[in-house]
Amino acid sequence: MDDKDISASLNKLRNLDLNLLTVFEAVYLHKGIVHAAKALNLTPSSVSQSIQKLRNTFPDPLFIRNGQGISPTAYAINLHQHISQGLSSILTGLDFTHDNDKSRVLTISCYPFVALQTFPLILKELMKINSNYTLKHLPLSDPEDTLIQHRADLVIDTSPLFNKSLKGIRLMSDTAVFVCRKNHPTLDKTITLEQALAMPQTTVMTNASDLKRIQFEISGSLPDRPIVFTSYNAINTLSMVANTDLLGILPRKMVELLQKSFPVDILESDIPAVSFDIIMYYNKTAKSDKTLSMIIDAIKLAFSQDEPLTSSG
Repeated sequence: MDDKDISASLNKLRNLDLNLLTVFEAVYLHKGIVHAAKALNLTPSSVSQSIQKLRNTFPDPLFIRNGQGISPTAYAINLHQHISQGLSSILTGLDFTHDNDKSRVLTISCYPFVALQTFPLILKELMKINSNYTLKHLPLSDPEDTLIQHRADLVIDTSPLFNKSLKGIRLMSDTAVFVCRKNHPTLDKTITLEQALAMPQTTVMTNASDLKRIQFEISGSLPDRPIVFTSYNAINTLSMVANTDLLGILPRKMVELLQKSFPVDILESDIPAVSFDIIMYYNKTAKSDKTLSMIIDAIKLAFSQDEPLTSSG
């Protein structure tokens, strides 16, 4: 359905009191005016008036008197099939946050390397709750604004967020490590400070404040190291390291996860390692959403089995 068809349909709905459809369904299901009125907590007179309005809208009497009750016409039977489906969808949309058996999309905003490490376990937990759920990945730009504006259900980031309306749960910690390709011509399992200062390297360009902190700390230990390739994507950087003689500094867990696809070695070094946390954030109001609250608790529990969790925010 294109925009013109949608607009025409909306104009039709403007001219119809949708409350009349609930009256129609009640009369259809209860097979009478009186019982429908009791179910809707209305008077029989008001129900009869509603049915008359529908008769003026549709080219059919809808219900025919049959002895002590009424019977739906063939037109009404067909109308019921469509209306019942529509009302069911509307009720699902209005009530999906209170029923974890209904379909739902969980939107998470994060960097690709974070999704790589966290999404498989999150999806696994999501499927335990409801196999109808869909996990959607949203690129991360402004974590705080993304949550405040409700563009995502959850944000997973390496940077601390300081907002009283947000809550943070640490999912895991990681460390930035030196990486080179396998069978590198000058490196073998270890790297010295002198080598790190002299060898051509890659770096990840980012707006994340905590990753900038990591880069700043690395620069303190390795001032003026020669950078010949930059990328905003850590996986692109890993690919470059695996296929050239460039040295890289990348998250250990991401490298370990991808070593089968990208033949690289993690190098040991006396240079102080820089660590960081991966934190899941959500609006505190999410706890009033039964389904989302259940998902958050399930994710928290799943990651706690690997390492203890602490909360922030």
